[in-house]
Amino acid sequence: MPSQRVADDFVKLQRYIEDGQFSDHDRLPPERELATALGLTRTRLRTGLRKLEIQGVVWRHVGKGTFYRRRTSSPGIAVPAGAFTNLTSPREVMEARLAIEPTLARLAAYRAKGGDFTEMEGCLETMSGLSDWDDWEFWDCRLHRAIAQAAGNTLMLMIYETLQANRNKELWGRLREPIEPLAAIQRAAGEHRAIVNAIRRREPETAEAEMRAHLRTVCTRIFGEV
Repeated sequence: MPSQRVADDFVKLQRYIEDGQFSDHDRLPPERELATALGLTRTRLRTGLRKLEIQGVVWRHVGKGTFYRRRTSSPGIAVPAGAFTNLTSPREVMEARLAIEPTLARLAAYRAKGGDFTEMEGCLETMSGLSDWDDWEFWDCRLHRAIAQAAGNTLMLMIYETLQANRNKELWGRLREPIEPLAAIQRAAGEHRAIVNAIRRREPETAEAEMRAHLRTVCTRIFGEV
């Protein structure tokens, strides 16, 4: 059965990753070579890689390949060396996000390049077909990080990653699970699109305002207040 074949393919790929002794950010072999080694077609291989990407096990860079990602405390986020993690609360994390992410969106509107837009659009496209919360949250984190990276400020990106590393997945899940129905995910999709469109149009003030409005909506959903 096709579903069993997909499951078997994924087990093969998982075992390859687990037995490969990859270090964080090591590049996997090219798709053609990897597909041959596993006895898979490239289409079947890509199905498995996409699932691993959703799970945060690998990440892909357009034009450069697929890379291994060591598991971290937050899906899609690499914890910077020396970062202080899980030492704060969700409310403090959201206050910090409101302080820094609108500015990152504004800077991205000035500095984003072609590859940044490719990553943002890829995230939006993938998220549009998701209804599972864990999968959606991975791509939500990845989209926000793409915007932070597009801002072109290394120090601010490190600060952003530190605050994201403090998003304890279990605690955030308990907070958001009962108040994140599919309708909320769909509304967030519209908010994300508005942010990315403003960045693409090179409208820094609008990008900043849209990001702030989006984060305020998240705060309201979680805490019932801004």
